[in-house]
Amino acid sequence: MASSANGLNWDDLRLVLAVAEHGSLSAAALALRISHPTLSRRCRLVEDRFGVRLFERMPGGWTLTDAGEDMRALALRMRGDIAALEARIAGRDNNLHGSVRLTAPDAVSDHLLPAILADLCRDLPRITIDLMVNNQTLPLARRSADIALRVTNSPDPALKGRRVGTIAMAVHAQAALAARHADPAHGPWIGYDDTLACSGPGAWVTAKLPPDAIRFRANTLPGAAQAIRAGIGFGLLPCFVGAALPDVVRVAPPVPELSTELWLLVHPQMARVPRVRAVCDALAAALKALAPRLSGDDGL
Repeated sequence: MASSANGLNWDDLRLVLAVAEHGSLSAAALALRISHPTLSRRCRLVEDRFGVRLFERMPGGWTLTDAGEDMRALALRMRGDIAALEARIAGRDNNLHGSVRLTAPDAVSDHLLPAILADLCRDLPRITIDLMVNNQTLPLARRSADIALRVTNSPDPALKGRRVGTIAMAVHAQAALAARHADPAHGPWIGYDDTLACSGPGAWVTAKLPPDAIRFRANTLPGAAQAIRAGIGFGLLPCFVGAALPDVVRVAPPVPELSTELWLLVHPQMARVPRVRAVCDALAAALKALAPRLSGDDGL
């Protein structure tokens, strides 16, 4: 790769890495929070500055040339080094102040965290919580978040974690609908489409019910919860979600094979940061106190 008067900088590498990871200029521009024309122009300027093509511009998306692959490899190494340095620097902060980034799935964020975070903000007034509601797995190693609450039976072994509960799922319905149908198998149902982050509920409904029983499909648990509350049909919900919905009742015990663990995860280096450790401890204590609600032992 030719040298240049300006030299190579992190911003050049960041652009190349974004295009490589997202596969299209539009998706990369969205991730970088810049416009499509701006990203296209900046990529061309980098190529012109080095006198080499970095991308093959194909109808189905942009792919990297050999020179582009070299830049992508360097960008990956640098991103990892930067994240590690940030974590080490943050680990030297001995004060309980600053921001802590927490990511959690939508159902947990909507129905478990509000009261917990209200107490936490009261008890730790100098810490700001940045809550990122996301059903995908944000990479803690890249500092996308400091703490993650994840519903999984297989947490990432590279992260430091503690199991803070077991989430049970059961069939729920609007009380009036349940009263009209003594047997849920003979009533209308809420299904889940294939994009739902957790596949268990959708697979269970598909296996247990004929296709014509499904009157409504949702791609999120909160969406299904609101459909159940509206009386559209019976459906599977985490027990803690069903218990929080007015006029919704659980009509059967939890389904054993759908129980999933709730984990509180943090990058090992960030676990040593006092403000992160304080938030982790507060979250863990509050969630463990809710164990009966999570497991469904407080209901039917």
